[in-house]
Amino acid sequence: MNRTLKNLAAVHIALLIGVALFWYIFDYKSKSSTITAVPDFSSMENVQEKKDAFFEFMLPIIRGVNDDIRKERQLVYDFKRQLDSGRSFSKRDAEQFAELTRKYRLKVEQLSYEKNIKSLLKRVDTIPASLALAQAANESAWGTARFAREGNNYFGLWCWSKNCGMIPTERDEEAIHEVASFKTVDAGVAYYMQNLNSHPAYQLLRDLRAALKAKGKPVKGWDLAGGLLDYSE
Repeated sequence: MNRTLKNLAAVHIALLIGVALFWYIFDYKSKSSTITAVPDFSSMENVQEKKDAFFEFMLPIIRGVNDDIRKERQLVYDFKRQLDSGRSFSKRDAEQFAELTRKYRLKVEQLSYEKNIKSLLKRVDTIPASLALAQAANESAWGTARFAREGNNYFGLWCWSKNCGMIPTERDEEAIHEVASFKTVDAGVAYYMQNLNSHPAYQLLRDLRAALKAKGKPVKGWDLAGGLLDYSE
């Protein structure tokens, strides 16, 4: 994807983020979600009804995954406080730490837990709900795409092992990628956030988030949109 198309994609995502944030402030806050099963978005002829149902369905799931990430982040902070107090890791601590570094694709620096913790804190962090909502809407065509309906994949996530997902209809003959399938929507959202928090392509997104936090500023979806320029490649 050339730079012009990348910039246009980022602008489109930023606009969708604005729509998601506007909906949350002026609509969702006035009610609680009653949607428990995946709605049939394709059958909704009213566009606004479809968008409202999409956001109302996805937001609690996104919040739940972010809650799980907060728990992991708290664990990293617990490790930091433990080391700062001069206490060594137990065997269980070391196992949990190693599990987090594997999950977030962190290349561990031997004999330097402090540097590894600093690097982990940059990765183990939440994704703004408005950003996730905007990308889900964009990649799944508001929940109507086949990969969302049949594979619980609302973010166009790829995989590369045979039978790991669904074969795209327009895939090049020599290509081997598939569109990933997930058992639940929650699992798809969790993998999407893990991908943004760990893949080298989204280092800029993580840098932008860390810079805002270092200045004590809130992290908004549109602040991170520029870190998604490589998302569709």
